[in-house]
Amino acid sequence: MITRDNLPKNYIPLNKLTVCSNTITGGGNLVAVGDVLPLLIGKGDKPKIWLQALSDTKNNKFVVIVEESISKHPAVKVYEDSGYLNVMISGELILSVKMLDEESVVVEKLDFRPIGLNMHGNSSSLTVGGGLFSGNSMSGGGTLIGFDMQGSNRDREPL
Repeated sequence: MITRDNLPKNYIPLNKLTVCSNTITGGGNLVAVGDVLPLLIGKGDKPKIWLQALSDTKNNKFVVIVEESISKHPAVKVYEDSGYLNVMISGELILSVKMLDEESVVVEKLDFRPIGLNMHGNSSSLTVGGGLFSGNSMSGGGTLIGFDMQGSNRDREPL
């Protein structure tokens, strides 16, 4: 599992990541579920993508389905088309990423509902649960959107 404390060795953060009109500068992440980072997009000749799917909702377990822009699951296809790096699951486009320059990437489409996260968006906005994010910016690292792990006891005192 990819977490804040267990990043892939070949992952190099981007200076600017624009996701569905929301901009993250300085190496931050779009989303975290507890300490798990379901999506990482890093520097490379083309964007390097790591993507995890929720495999066990009861225990909040994730499985890597794309590693360094290479599919790790038979239902997942990673391909390039017209300058975009795309990820499809069972024929459904869930991520479309374009490199603007060596430091900047834009995510034009995202739909993580097929991988267990209620997030979807296009070039103008990102919907997360019941919230709409459009034109936001964040800098200096960190995470733009964070979900607490359901049933997590990590912040509770023992009885």
